[in-house]
Amino acid sequence: MRSLSTAEFRKTKVCPSAQILLLYQEASLTETRRRRVAAHLSGCDFCGAEMQLLSTHRPSMATQAAASELRPIPAALRRLAEDLLSHPVRALAIFAEISFDREPLTLTDA
Repeated sequence: MRSLSTAEFRKTKVCPSAQILLLYQEASLTETRRRRVAAHLSGCDFCGAEMQLLSTHRPSMATQAAASELRPIPAALRRLAEDLLSHPVRALAIFAEISFDREPLTLTDA
């Protein structure tokens, strides 16, 4: 995948929907559509990340049915996600802080 600025890390009008990405995963698309989605995934960091998310956390049927009712992500949360995704070292440091706060190391861990 190519490197993008956070301003470009977003779903655009040409991006396939999450439903299409799920159908792509299930190999339920026509050959032409499958090739089109594969070509898009090779050049779109956002859809590649969405595909990884969908692979890891497949939505339930209830979630899929409610997908049309989803609201836009809050601006502050979007900025945080974009900041973390654009600065992987910082994201790792934040993750380390969160993990340490939850499970502090003991002398036996050393």
